[in-house]
Amino acid sequence: MEPIETERLIIRRMRDDDLRDFFEYESSSEHTRYLSRSAYTEDQARNFIAIARDLALGSEGDYLHLAVEMKSTGKMIGTVCVKVASQAHRQGDVGWFLHHGHQGQGLASEASRAMMGFAFDTLGLHRVTAHCDAQNVRSRAMMERLGMRQEAFFRGIVHFDEVWHDQYLYAMLAQEWAGGAVE
Repeated sequence: MEPIETERLIIRRMRDDDLRDFFEYESSSEHTRYLSRSAYTEDQARNFIAIARDLALGSEGDYLHLAVEMKSTGKMIGTVCVKVASQAHRQGDVGWFLHHGHQGQGLASEASRAMMGFAFDTLGLHRVTAHCDAQNVRSRAMMERLGMRQEAFFRGIVHFDEVWHDQYLYAMLAQEWAGGAVE
């Protein structure tokens, strides 16, 4: 796939030389606070990159994680992802993960808009969902900024850190995206 360029970012396939930047934020408990897993070890981060680097475009059932790189510095500051949940029904799921030091600058919105465009325009998905931990207010606000609508609230759906967590589910249809639901 060709890299996707936005005003400040390059969205591209992950590379082996992303390990240092990726591990910098993926090894932080602050980063994984709303994720249903612990921080990565260096070996887990290396393995993650190898899988993401080689995953087939549009592969059903697997998240394709793409690097979010700052144009100005060449530093990888996060990932965005898309999973084709069903080719037959053209359903998918998207997500975004940004280094905490780069949050609050509109970069996640910029990267997420690019990922939504990729999901609808390149992968040809009809419906895209996103979900977040109920306590992750920033992620929920992101989904709303993207023009997604809340479709579900799941109580006690994920168990980690010895606690059951609730999640919100948001969605958007291709015609909503094409109709300009997103500014």
